[in-house]
Parts: sequence; structure tokens; C-alpha cells
Amino acid sequence: MIASGDHKAALEQAKDLHKVSGTLASEALLVDAYAERIRALLRRNLTIEAQSLLDMVRQRYPASRVRLAELTPRVEAKPLSLDDLVRPLNDPDLAAEQRTAIDRRLRQEVWDLKALAHCDALALDHELRKAAAALERALVAVTSGPVTDDALALPEVSRRSPLAPWKLLARAIASFYRRDDDACRRYLEAIDSESAPTRLVPAIKAMLADDAHAPLTPAAAALGARITSASTLRRALEALDEAFASASKNRILKAIRPAVDQCQQVSPEQLDSLRQHVSVRCALAVIDSQRVVGPLGGPSRHDATFLRLFARGLEETRNPDQVVLACRLWEDFRHAAVREGWFADNGPEAAALALHMADLLNQLPNDLLRDLQWSARAGTNEGGDKLTYLFQEELYRRACVLDPHPESFSQWMEWAARQPGNGAERVATAWHKIRPRDLDPILRLMNAAEARGALPTALGYLGKAERIDSLHLQVRGARLRLLAGNALRHLQQKKPALATEDLAQLSTLPDAQQGDRPAFLAALRLVSSAARGESERVAALRADVEQLLGSGPAAALLVSAVAAAAKQRAIARLGSVEDESERRSLPSAVARVAALAADMSLKLEIPASWMVEVAKQFPECRQTLDAAHLRRLGELAVWAGMDDLAYAISTAGLERGETTAARFLLLRANATIKSWERHIVCAKAAAVLGREQQDTALVDEAAALVRGFFEFEHVSLTLEQARDVLNQEKAAREPSTKGRPGPTYAALLANTCQCVSCRQARGEADEPFDDLDVDDDEDVDDDDDSGFGIPPGMPPELVEMFAAEIEKAVRRGESPEEFMARLSTLPPRRRRRKRRR
Repeated sequence: MIASGDHKAALEQAKDLHKVSGTLASEALLVDAYAERIRALLRRNLTIEAQSLLDMVRQRYPASRVRLAELTPRVEAKPLSLDDLVRPLNDPDLAAEQRTAIDRRLRQEVWDLKALAHCDALALDHELRKAAAALERALVAVTSGPVTDDALALPEVSRRSPLAPWKLLARAIASFYRRDDDACRRYLEAIDSESAPTRLVPAIKAMLADDAHAPLTPAAAALGARITSASTLRRALEALDEAFASASKNRILKAIRPAVDQCQQVSPEQLDSLRQHVSVRCALAVIDSQRVVGPLGGPSRHDATFLRLFARGLEETRNPDQVVLACRLWEDFRHAAVREGWFADNGPEAAALALHMADLLNQLPNDLLRDLQWSARAGTNEGGDKLTYLFQEELYRRACVLDPHPESFSQWMEWAARQPGNGAERVATAWHKIRPRDLDPILRLMNAAEARGALPTALGYLGKAERIDSLHLQVRGARLRLLAGNALRHLQQKKPALATEDLAQLSTLPDAQQGDRPAFLAALRLVSSAARGESERVAALRADVEQLLGSGPAAALLVSAVAAAAKQRAIARLGSVEDESERRSLPSAVARVAALAADMSLKLEIPASWMVEVAKQFPECRQTLDAAHLRRLGELAVWAGMDDLAYAISTAGLERGETTAARFLLLRANATIKSWERHIVCAKAAAVLGREQQDTALVDEAAALVRGFFEFEHVSLTLEQARDVLNQEKAAREPSTKGRPGPTYAALLANTCQCVSCRQARGEADEPFDDLDVDDDEDVDDDDDSGFGIPPGMPPELVEMFAAEIEKAVRRGESPEEFMARLSTLPPRRRRRKRRR
């Protein structure tokens, strides 16, 4: 009993034995038992109890004084704290005998390595603190999971360190979990028998397979039983995981019972949780629930925890039908969690859950979601429950009512902006009403008011935005733009006096003096003076505009744009450019005015003859234009349908460096619209590069450019592929022709394109709609339903030209109204035809 550490029981047995026999041998054995009991009390820092027991033994058995002499100093010595014990080690001149004594006590008595690692009595970089910290990390690692030999090298712990036995213990534990019994025994045998870790040696030896061991203390026996049982449970759970991975239903059902039985023995408090996890996994594996009840030993509890596990499992499948069911389960979870007291029905947790469900619905295909919502509405009309978990609008509204956080409103407004109608404006109004100091809804309302021409309303919102953050990027230049728009509106309404007041306010703005904006103000004054009939002032202001821009054509184009916006058509007409030097500078002049018009939200209408001259003169002045002017000129070329000019501008832009490369790659996509493969790949590569540069406007434009190509919706490029596309387009300086083909991207679009050639190459049917269930005798409406409509009676030779223009408009994303409006803004061509007639 003494050898196995059962000192208390050994002492009671020794007392009974000495009472019966009363010999010197029985007395000696009794004193030995008392001595071990005293040592056990000392190890537990019960010094007072040890002192009392020692005094009683010496008084009752005087002959034992000699045998108990070695315990007397330890009992009578004042117990030292850890700080007091190790503090002398900071002294480099500490005597060797004293250092040895401290090391011995550290080896025998110190078991809390974490306390030693954080002991402030030692210097921070003391080798003992570093060794204790390294050992603590190693012991946590070996008792948490597999570790490598490098993690157990522990160079911080030397062989002579008083903590060296702990290093051996860590390696023994690692070997035990690796099932390397021989190595484990070697490390255990090497542990100093007088060190603190030796107390764990009997327990580990008892757990080794087929290892004979002495009787264990109750604590050691409990530790061993818990570890071995936990290992058995872990192996059973690993076998169950492997069965689920195999997807074999019979194997899964066979592996469930051993795991449940082991959990019942080792950790019965977790049995309900295990049943719930297994039930969910079996449901996802499409195993009949009735077949699972038997191996589980009963049905699982369908509470909030179960519903949460099931919902998470379904949504991770990414299957649309399963995601819909996950939304239903999340709704059930909300009700169950409220009943069980997880959270309140009107708290932020419920709001977060509503946002999560809305995000799941956003992942569903639009047609599936519309069908589900239609069915839900039909069921509601027939007296059924309203399935709010199928409607993003309801979920976002619930989230914002329960927790009016800016992030909740932001998600709602972003979703509403993607829907038809003015839902985003309604959300912004509600957001602003609840949180009047948030800037995002104010900017949304300001932009919406500007878009519909309600400029006074937009200016009111701008005032609020300026009071919140006048330095915001969207706020700084907005007042100039809105006041200019208001002045133009007053001129349209034939209210020049009010326009003059607006001009006075514009003149006081610091932003109005930057760049070419003074020329815009001068042009606005010119149009205002013309509206009042001040011809002399008009002539003087026209000269001012020309002087500010340094170009007659630029001044004429700017005045024309401002006059057209003010509906002063009398001064909006543009003639031809006759002067040779002005023709040479025409690309620069047009680009400069285009940039200014974009800055002031003006619509620029350029005669076709001007664009022809721009294309002719561009090669000579391509190096003099900066990137911003190149971009605007390229957009005009795309608008005019001049693909060769747009291509040349994109070539010049791609030479300007990486900063603007994505923007000009998008222009190259517009310029290669006749080559669908190249058009799509360039647009998608521009989107990838724009996303890397965090240019959201560019990403949106690229997405809109390819939105009509449904057969290529799932094509995605990596950043490396996008950069490769960029390099190929940089090398292709000239438009492709029959004799000079451009870059080909068939590999990037492989197994995606649905054209006849690609389908034949993949061995598919030539007709991509063969699998549709359409009767042969079904009437087919061949009329054009695109909304563009070829005018009746058009000569056949013009039909092809008109169709080509319609195709370009569709690829640019123009609406029928925008297409017809653009055609109507080419008056020079139309007037020339009339004169010829």
C-alpha cells in the first residue's frame, strides 16, 4: 500500500497490525507508515497537519526520533512561496550548494509550470522561465492532438535543468498516443523517481497495453479510466466519420451503435448532442429516419439546437432546394430558440438571423425564387400562413426594425437597388428617418432626386450631407454640379433671373475655379445672356470661353452642349471645322470638353463629321492626351459606333501603365464587339482587374457589358488569367483582320459557348434548343420584339445596316429609347440627305 501511494489506508492497516502483535517489527512498520503519511501531507503543503502528526509520533514512539529525523527540518521549516524559492536564482554569485538545494526542491515539489513561466520573481529572459513556458506549450500540445518530433525537441530545457523530467514526460505522453509503447516505457523509466512528474508514471504504465502494474491510487485509477475510455470513444467517432465519408448507408448504420454505446459510458451528458449530430448527418445522407432510431437507442431531441444543426447542414450543400428548406428551418429555429430562452423575439439576434436568411435567398436562382414566392402568395390568399421567410423584403424589414444598424439598412438598400422600381429610394427614406446622421441614405436620396430632375430637393439633401461630412468624396463636388443643373433648369423654364442667382452662387464656390470649370461657368453665362437677348455680352463671353479652353472648336462644342442642356437650340448648332490647325487639335479639344461634360453631367452631342475628323487626326496627337482625356474620347467613339477609333484609343491607353490598364481593357472590349469571344473575355478580365483595384464602378460597367450573353454567365477568370489577357491585348496594337487575326481565347471559354461551331466541336447537337418541348406545328412569331423595331418599308440594302446598329446597341446595353435618341442626335447626316434630295 505504501508503494502504491495509498498512505492513508496503509497507516490504518499498520495501526491494526501493531495493536494485535505489539512487536518491534510492527512498530517499525507503523512508523514507516506515519512517515509516508507525513510526506504526503508535505507534498500537499499541509505543513501544520504534518507538524502535528510528527509531534504525536515522536511523543508516542520515542524510538522513532532517529528514523524521523530527516523529516524534522522539512516540517519545521517555514513554507516558501514559489517567488521566495526562485528569487535567489537571479543572483549570479549564488553559492553552488544553495543553487543545488533550490534545483532539488524545484525538481521534487514544483508542478505548476504555468505559474513558474509567469513568475515575476525571475527575470523575463531567465532560462528557467523560458523552459517552463516551452514545457507548458508542449504538454498542452501532446494532450490536445498529434505533434511532431520537432515540437518536442525543447532546446530550452537542458539535461541538467530541474525541469528535465517534464521533458521526458511530454515525450512519453506523445509516444503513448502514437501507440509506440516501447518508446513510452523508455521515457517513463528515465524520469527521476524523486521528481514531481514521477507521480504520473504509474498511471501511464497502467494504460499501456499488456503492461503489468502495481495497484494505483484512486486518483491515478480514475485518470487512467477516463483517458482510455475517451480514446475508445474517439476511435468510435472516427470510424463513424469514415462511414459517412464512404456514403455507404449500411456502413453508417453499423458504425452508429458503437459510438453511441461508448458515449453512454464515457460522457453520458453528451449523448443527446451526439444523437442530434448523427440524426442530421443521416438526414443529409438521405437515410430513412426510422432506420436510424434503433442504432441511436432512441429518437433525437428536435429542439433549437437540432434545428440549427440541420439548417447549417442544408445550406452548406449549396443545393437550391436544400437552401430553401434551410430558410424554413431557420424560421422554425427562431421560434424554438425564443421558446427555450436563447434570445428574445425582438432582439438583435433575431435581426441577425433575418439577414442571414435574406442572404441565403439571394443565392437562389431568380426563376426558382419567383415561383416559390408566387406559390406562397397564392397560399396566403387561400387562407394559409404567410411564408415571410421566402421574401427578402420582409426579412430585411424585420432586421431593420429589430436592430436598426447601418449594416442592416445597407444590405437592404443594396438588394433593393438590384430590383426594378424605386425600392432603394424607399429604403433610403426609411433609413434616413430612423438614423438621420447616417450619410449613405442621404447620398442615395440626393442622387435619386438629381436623376429625376428634382434639383431643389437634391440640394436640400446635399446641405444635410455637408453638415455631416463635407469632405466626403461624393459631397465635395456635388454642390457645383447641382447648382449648375439648377441653373440650366431655370433656363429651360425661361427664368434667366433665377439662373443669374444660381450663377452668382456658383462663382463663390472654390471648386468652380478648378481645371476647366471656369470655362463651363463662362459658357453658362453666355447661354444665360443669350436667353436675355444680350448679344454683345454673348460675343464677349464666347471669346472668354475660347480663351479659357485655348481652342475654338472646344469652345464651340462646350457652348453647344450647355445650350442644348438649357434648350437654347438657337446657339447650339455646330458647323464644320475649316481651319487646318484646329482640325489637327480636334481630338484634344473633343476629349477635353468630353471630360468637362462628364464632370458636370452634361450630355454631349457631337456631329458625325467631327468624329470622322477626330479619327483622322488621332494618330498624330495620341501621345499628347492624358489618360482621363483618352478615356472620355474612347467612350465617345463607342457611342458613335466607331470601333476602329475606339480600338486605337484603347491601344494608346494600354500603353499608359497598370493604373488605368483595366479601364482601357474595358474599352477594348467595347471596340471588339463584333468578335464575341474577345469581347466577353476582355470585359471579364477588366472586371477581375477592377476588383483587384477596388474600382466598383468599373466592375459594374464590365458586368453590364456581358449581361446579355447568358451562355457565358458562368465564365470566370483568375487574376493570373486576367493579367495574361491584358498582356495579349497590349501586344495586339492593330484591329484584327482576315490576314491578321487577333488574340484567341477559346481555351478560356471551353465547354461554355453554345454557338453551333462550339457545340459541334464538343460533339453536341447543332441546334442548342433541340431539347425544348416545342411542337413542330406551333406558330412562331417572327416579328421583332426587341423593342427597337425595323421601320416598315425600309429598303433591303438599309435593313442590314440598321440591324448591325441594333446589334451594337444591344451589346452596349442601350434601351430602345436610348438607341433612337442617339440616332436622332446625328443631325448632320440626316440634313445632308435632305439637301441631296
